[in-house]
Amino acid sequence: MSEKNKKEQQADDNLQNKPESVSLNENIADAEQPQTINYKPQTEEMEVHHHSHAHGKKNWKEYFWEFFMLFLAVFCGFLAEIQVEHYVEHQREKQFMITMLEDIKSDTALLADCVNYWNRINNDIDSVAGAIQIPASRTNLVKAYRHLSNALNYYGFGYNDRTIAQLKNSGSFRLIREKEVANKIILYDQLNQSAIVKIETQHNLLYMQTLALRNKVFVQEIINTIYSRYALIPPPVSENGWVGSMIKQQPTPLSQDEYNKLMFEFKNSLLALRKDFTNMKWGYDHLRDQMNGLLKLITEKYHLE
Repeated sequence: MSEKNKKEQQADDNLQNKPESVSLNENIADAEQPQTINYKPQTEEMEVHHHSHAHGKKNWKEYFWEFFMLFLAVFCGFLAEIQVEHYVEHQREKQFMITMLEDIKSDTALLADCVNYWNRINNDIDSVAGAIQIPASRTNLVKAYRHLSNALNYYGFGYNDRTIAQLKNSGSFRLIREKEVANKIILYDQLNQSAIVKIETQHNLLYMQTLALRNKVFVQEIINTIYSRYALIPPPVSENGWVGSMIKQQPTPLSQDEYNKLMFEFKNSLLALRKDFTNMKWGYDHLRDQMNGLLKLITEKYHLE
């Protein structure tokens, strides 16, 4: 190739490569310049669901049903509260009846002991009264002394009012649904509070009167000595010599007329005391009948044992 042709070829090559150089330079310039990023808030499209409400006026049926449901809820709550209250009251009633049975059973046992003890007292009263004779010189003083300690003993009955006091003080008689039971409990309480108290008060007055007369015709020191050895149990007949020796050593310092008069008064008072026990027996018999009736009634009505 000639020199001239070489130059022309080189010139053509330069012309073809020139645009690529410019493009490269532009790319370098673009790379060197910082890029500005514009953050534009994007608004997402949200679907809004519109509920269709009937904005029309409510009719009377809708108002009625709303009121009825509210009323039914309040009424059911009220019934539930009443039911709970009745359940609690019935449990309290049953518990009162359980303790009432316990009280009556303890009263029954105490009354039986009381009656048995009074029978022993009355037997000794009969022995002392039988030993006393008028004139007093004919009195069997040894026998009289042997029975004196227990003849003028005293045994009082007091009922257990634990449950009855609770029923009265707390106004809980209203809890007893069985009116027959409530009435019999009230009658039992009245008998103990009124009739029995009056009978025992009268008997106690006669007892104190008889005791005062006894102290005038019998020597208390001899009575105390016998009591210290045998308590309320009469000494056996084998002890007659021992009792008689004490009587001789400690005679009553009274004239014969005065001694006769006081011994007569003492015997009469002792017999009056013995007779008055019939009133106490009447009261105790009525108490026993009421106890047995209450025990049976409460057991049946409340299914208790």
